[in-house]
Amino acid sequence: MSGESGSVAAARFVARCVGSSEQPAASTSGHVQLAIGNGSVLTGLATVCTHLVRQSAGKHDLLGSTPELQAQVTEWLTWATIELTPIMDDKLLKLNQHLTSCTYLVGGSATVADLVIYGLVHPAVVSFPAAQLLHFCNLLRWCDLLQNTADTAGFFQPRLCLSKPRYVAPPAPAPSAPKGLTQAPPAAAAPAAAAPANGAPAPEAKGATAAPTNEKGTKPAPSKPAAAAAEPSVGPAPDTKGGKEEGGKKAKAVKKDDAATTLPAVKAGEEDATIDMLDCRVGRIVKVDKHPNADALYLEEIDVGEEKPRQVISGLRNFVPLEQMQDRVVVVVCNLKPAKMRDIMSYGMVLCASDDSHGKVEPVLVPDGVPIGERLTVEGFTGNPVEEINPKKKILERLFPDMKTNEGGTPVYKDKPFMTSKGPLSSSVPNGWVK
Repeated sequence: MSGESGSVAAARFVARCVGSSEQPAASTSGHVQLAIGNGSVLTGLATVCTHLVRQSAGKHDLLGSTPELQAQVTEWLTWATIELTPIMDDKLLKLNQHLTSCTYLVGGSATVADLVIYGLVHPAVVSFPAAQLLHFCNLLRWCDLLQNTADTAGFFQPRLCLSKPRYVAPPAPAPSAPKGLTQAPPAAAAPAAAAPANGAPAPEAKGATAAPTNEKGTKPAPSKPAAAAAEPSVGPAPDTKGGKEEGGKKAKAVKKDDAATTLPAVKAGEEDATIDMLDCRVGRIVKVDKHPNADALYLEEIDVGEEKPRQVISGLRNFVPLEQMQDRVVVVVCNLKPAKMRDIMSYGMVLCASDDSHGKVEPVLVPDGVPIGERLTVEGFTGNPVEEINPKKKILERLFPDMKTNEGGTPVYKDKPFMTSKGPLSSSVPNGWVK
């Protein structure tokens, strides 16, 4: 790829990843461009790559599976187009810092943002001097991951070669001597009792009620205490003398380990995600503009019945014309944790319906006459909304699979329609998704 600019190489890499036959090229001014079937020409790295991905089968994941993730993908593409070139250490340090606590740039799988930025930074990363490796360890780990998943064919050369630590298995434990019966014959009892005093290993001393291991004719018989002693990693066997014999510090440690492993599962099950956790209110868009730093986002002020309009950012710019957003009545999820989207805070999410391919996205439709600020209801779910949705609990992600539109386009949760005082919501997207 040495004969191409970084942007063109990154765009062609995206085309290769999505299996597109279209080939981006460089314009006379050096920008990425792509001639498409209707005779028009797309210009710009983000625009071209987004177009390529939208034609692919994997577009749902590559562009972001939720409006919030889509907005973040768009934000990274814009940053890559505007700020990443020329590549400077401070830009790479920003990437490295962001990747400290996440595997990919956005969400839990690779998106078009990862593919584009990997293509742009690859030449710089493979030429890091040894002194810089520790400074960019997170960035290097991410590049190595994409190189071995998205770029297995070696589109970018030379390959990144990292000296990674290898797992070395610990030596196998020495086989323990066979243990005798827990109820030994009387003749064997005395030697068994003397075994700990003769310097037998500690594991043998615990529960050592059997005959010495070097005594002939004392083949161990299967018993619950013996099984418990043979498999200490499972924990003490319930209701057996062997469990008591395994007492002391080791048994207590095993019990603590068991409690630690079961606690998260119990805690996670304490709170089921239900639709009444969301504070979904009817609002009116009183002002809408294009986001100053992102091509796919709108910046809206929405009246939801509060003292002043709520600032919300939506990834609808590629789906709904600006004039159709102005004064539109929408539904806003108001109790999401505020998030910064391309340097501007967003305090909610506009609820939308979309088809499977994410080719059609529109705000859900509210019946005429519904008061501004009214909360939606769903039959059978009468709890109060939580004060703020904690993103770490993945409540939205657990709700989305049950939020759909039925064959008539009505938004439903678990087949129950979203209701207002004037009737159910609606949409022009049948058998789709509500997010």
